[in-house]
Amino acid sequence: MTKLKTTALASALTLAIAGCGEAEEPVVDNDLADEQVIDTAEYDPMTRDYLLSDDAAERRAEFSEPDFRSEYRTYRDEIVSEQVRLVNEAGDDADMSETDREEAEAAAQPREANTNMRARENMTWGYLDRNDDDQLSVAEYAIWAIPLNPQNEALNDQGQPELKAETINKAADSFFYYDLDGDTYLDRREFTAARRGENFDL
Repeated sequence: MTKLKTTALASALTLAIAGCGEAEEPVVDNDLADEQVIDTAEYDPMTRDYLLSDDAAERRAEFSEPDFRSEYRTYRDEIVSEQVRLVNEAGDDADMSETDREEAEAAAQPREANTNMRARENMTWGYLDRNDDDQLSVAEYAIWAIPLNPQNEALNDQGQPELKAETINKAADSFFYYDLDGDTYLDRREFTAARRGENFDL
């Protein structure tokens, strides 16, 4: 019995001493590191299905695809034609609010060549809230939710780029999933939950 205790104690001591060596340098070029980088990327709301509550499903059923298409197209046209505001053209940096500085920096980032769209991670609240009412409609939210170049989706009868109904429905499902207060708009808190991909399934 004494020999067993001595062997166990010696083994534990050997492990403890081995653990006290110098810390290993983190390995950056491996599959695990790549997975960790991917995990920190902006959430893509188009990658999952959404289980809507009964109330959310009722509001979702009232969603008008033609109205959405019209509003979304208006915002997309604005984005295509707007000038990129560079940080050094934004005025005296010292006079800028933190929100204005964040907006100017995001605006200065490279955009998608064909559509002039910002990358998701550079889409600020001010960029998405196209009518400045401090809330996001389904169409404003869809600017962020739908992939950067919906031009690749389909063409309508006039040969113009058009979103597929499937894409619109997925964006609408995610919108109503995150519309927690049921007012058919997303406030900043609700949009932050969407941006993080928070899960409210029971």
